[in-house]
Amino acid sequence: MRAVDHSSLAIARARANPDNPPSLRFEEADLFDALASTATESEDVVYAHVVYMILSDPELDRLASEVARVLRPDGRHLFAVRSVRDPHFREGIVVAPDVRRYVPTDEPIQYFRKATLERFTRAGLVRVRATEDRTSHLWYVLDRRG
Repeated sequence: MRAVDHSSLAIARARANPDNPPSLRFEEADLFDALASTATESEDVVYAHVVYMILSDPELDRLASEVARVLRPDGRHLFAVRSVRDPHFREGIVVAPDVRRYVPTDEPIQYFRKATLERFTRAGLVRVRATEDRTSHLWYVLDRRG
């Protein structure tokens, strides 16, 4: 089992958690590099929490294909992304449909509608559930590899 993050600070915080299973390995890496180095059909689960919102549409399509590739048959893809109902969605500078930029970082953030979650099912994953939490303004999504 491994946990991947591009942030050394996030990795250090995660490593400090005493509830981690002993077999959990931590890896500081780029998301796409980590997926590229993962064998085809080798993973039971891929999980991401509010990571995909910083990716462009072409990157999301590439990601969906890579996730489908690394999952074993019937493997699970669980992820959470920001909803367009998030109050911050209306505060940013419009960059593209459902994409906003915020000062001072200037990093574009993508917010998701139910329809835009479908890019993952086009990559060969089957939607099991997509639930929008109205309190956190997150979509919680569970897909499986068919």
